[in-house]
Amino acid sequence: MSEKENNTNFEKEDNKDNLENEKAEANKPEEITTSKKHKYKLRTLIVLVSILLFALGVGIAYRANYIEMLEIGENYADVFTNNLRYKFLIGGTNFIFVFILMCITNGLIKKGLKKFFEEDKKEMPKLPNKSIALIAAIIAAIITPNLFLEKVIFFLNNAQFGITEPIFNMDVGFYMFQAPLIEQTLHYLLAIFIGLTIYTAIYYIISFNVYFDGINGQTLKNNTFIKHVIFNGFVIVFLIVALILLDTQNIVLDSFLSLNDRAKTAIVGAGNIESTIKLWGYRILGIIIIASVFLAARFYKKNSSKNVIKSLAIVPIYLVGLFIAMIGYKTIFINGRELDREKPYILTNIDFTKTAYNLKIDEIELENTGTITMQEAEDNEDVINNVPVITKKVALNNLRQTQ
Repeated sequence: MSEKENNTNFEKEDNKDNLENEKAEANKPEEITTSKKHKYKLRTLIVLVSILLFALGVGIAYRANYIEMLEIGENYADVFTNNLRYKFLIGGTNFIFVFILMCITNGLIKKGLKKFFEEDKKEMPKLPNKSIALIAAIIAAIITPNLFLEKVIFFLNNAQFGITEPIFNMDVGFYMFQAPLIEQTLHYLLAIFIGLTIYTAIYYIISFNVYFDGINGQTLKNNTFIKHVIFNGFVIVFLIVALILLDTQNIVLDSFLSLNDRAKTAIVGAGNIESTIKLWGYRILGIIIIASVFLAARFYKKNSSKNVIKSLAIVPIYLVGLFIAMIGYKTIFINGRELDREKPYILTNIDFTKTAYNLKIDEIELENTGTITMQEAEDNEDVINNVPVITKKVALNNLRQTQ
């Protein structure tokens, strides 16, 4: 065979290979389009199933509540209707809130990933953002009514007591009606933003592993991902600080003194340490946490890891100092004279207790002069008659001991 014939055969084979490659390339768009259609149908099916399950769950819950109401009595129909209205209000509000928040989050994620696709010169696929947002919103609409119903009812039907406590000068009704809903809302928002931060990180990790071979660390640092996580971090910190400041108001509900009696009686309210060191210590703690996080973020941008650690270490150091200050104050100024130091706070507690239980009684302080005389007994006959020397409980205890 001549050289000319060999060259001709090689050219025919090359042309054949080129035609096959062209056919394969021509078929690729059809394959990609088919794959996209399958993924779109799958996402649509998941969303429709989620909506169907949600509607079914709402119907079952409505039916169960209605039957329970009928068992109690039809005169409670208005209560059932009001509770149902509140549940739909809470569920609907949270559905819209979570859906919008998830759409914003997914938009930021898409914006961050788009830069990586452009750098690798790849076509960005259609990501299931709205489907995820819808499913998350449905879950929030299912969970939140049971979390918020009672607190929302109290909040919307609040009343003023006309009595202010002396530490924060807040009406007592605030602690009964408004504070529980505010605290629950802060915890809810905190859980949402922690969840969004974890969701964002998982979304990026999955996308990097599926669509890319590797990611440059410096590129990732300058990307929207880090900015997004830092923003969520600041929101989480502010929510934690808000919870700390709100929690300082709970000092009026804590026990500050325990009596050495058999029942170990505890006096509830804000004592000397609670209304001074603890109150202001926790307020300053909120400021220190915010300053610490701001400094840490600033040093992180400057690639100063050592200063980041130092900035974050300010908070635990301050907490240790606050604990030492409280112990030291109690040891130096209160130890051995606790009742004298706490007397004004005990009297305030007694006054509020009397007001709460509507105890309209006159208090008479009697000096211990030893054995009382007949004249003193006659003068304080009402007091003696109101002091039960023998009660049913004492009589039964004596009877058991005798037996």
